[in-house]
Amino acid sequence: MERRRTIFGGVRLIKGAFSRTREVRGIAVWRQLERNFYSMAVACVVLWSGSGVLFAQFTRAAAQPDHAALSKRDAPQDETGRARNGMTVVILGDSLALCGFGKRLDAHFRQMPEVESTFTYMACGTNPLSWLKEKPYASIKTQCGFWSIESVAESNEPRELQDSYGMGRRSSPKPHPVPKLEDILAQFQPDVLVIQTGTNLFDLFPDRKSVRPNRDGSALRKYVLPFVSKAVRSPSPLRKIYWVASPTSGRVSKIVQDFVVDQVRADLGKAGTVIDSRTLVSYPYHHMEPDHEHFLGTDMDEWADKVFAMIQQDLSSQPLTSLKPLCESAPPAAAELTTPSESPAEQTVSVTARLVFKSKPVPLDQLLPYQESLVGFVYDIKKVLAGQYTAQQILVMHPAHIRLSRQPLRKYRVGRTYKLQVRQLEGTPWDTIKRKDDSGLLDLEPYIRLEDESKYPGENRAN
Repeated sequence: MERRRTIFGGVRLIKGAFSRTREVRGIAVWRQLERNFYSMAVACVVLWSGSGVLFAQFTRAAAQPDHAALSKRDAPQDETGRARNGMTVVILGDSLALCGFGKRLDAHFRQMPEVESTFTYMACGTNPLSWLKEKPYASIKTQCGFWSIESVAESNEPRELQDSYGMGRRSSPKPHPVPKLEDILAQFQPDVLVIQTGTNLFDLFPDRKSVRPNRDGSALRKYVLPFVSKAVRSPSPLRKIYWVASPTSGRVSKIVQDFVVDQVRADLGKAGTVIDSRTLVSYPYHHMEPDHEHFLGTDMDEWADKVFAMIQQDLSSQPLTSLKPLCESAPPAAAELTTPSESPAEQTVSVTARLVFKSKPVPLDQLLPYQESLVGFVYDIKKVLAGQYTAQQILVMHPAHIRLSRQPLRKYRVGRTYKLQVRQLEGTPWDTIKRKDDSGLLDLEPYIRLEDESKYPGENRAN
């Protein structure tokens, strides 16, 4: 891999993101200088005119306090001490946001006169449930990159914490807790929520080509509806939600991507707006990673710019203050209040089974920026020792990579019989981890060994 051309080995991403910030700030500084020069010129004219009255009026006007600034200081404040004269925006994003999208979108909102403060959080490997306090993601940590950009009271400069690939070092990012939507809503009282997500939901589709509407629709709903329900449930202050769906992915079919966008749009309903990013930036991308999904550079800038333009146009169509909070205008239906839960104990199955097929793991260059992956093995059932299982074969997903370390899979040999204690993959943090299954057995529900489930990094474990 040529390090200078990759997001995960070079410095192009970070440099590009910050250069945009310097450009925006430079414009703001120049405009302020223009205003200062104009004031100085007026003062010179007044002095030259020799009119003491005019000069006295000018100096009195100059000595008057800035009413805009005064109103901000006197306005009601939230828990962070910020004045609430303008709009508060929260942006959540996954690994694509870390590639430049999140930083550029954040900079756009900070330049909007109507926006008082912006809080942006980007966490690699996340799905909608990762941002909630519900199990099994209650204390989840991102292992492959984190970036926060937060407004600070009485300061024009945001506070940033960045730990991601491409920072001029060889080490991988450290684990970071994923911020929780419940805390964000309570602390910052945002008016607008922008969530960029979806890429990590593609692994819910076993072959990444076909769709089983009933089963796949139900699986997707378990990741979308709890997030939407939490976002619009009282006392949520949100008035607008923008769900930014993924740009074109080269590793899944158009049918799968269409299904995900349509399902999210149906589940979100009147609570928000779904932005189909595939219409905003062309595939293949100019600076694309080997996974045919992550990219950077001008395509990433174009995507962020067009998403912001759509949001800005929508926000300008009517005053935000005229809108009711979504908890009043679009309250969650009873069916939407179901929260995710861990895989129940009754789904645990113990069997003796003979290994008959092994898929090949995801190549490491196609795994980055993620650090974990699963690979599918197929076993013929010889005997069910405990629990209920009726199929003749079972698909077991084994960890192939943990923190980028290859797992010892050679010990599993085709033709040998193994005793397996497993549970369904659904309902575990491994469910949306990047996986590879070449068996083609779409009717088999994936399972995971109990001992492998406990190896998931970042949840209630020392790191």
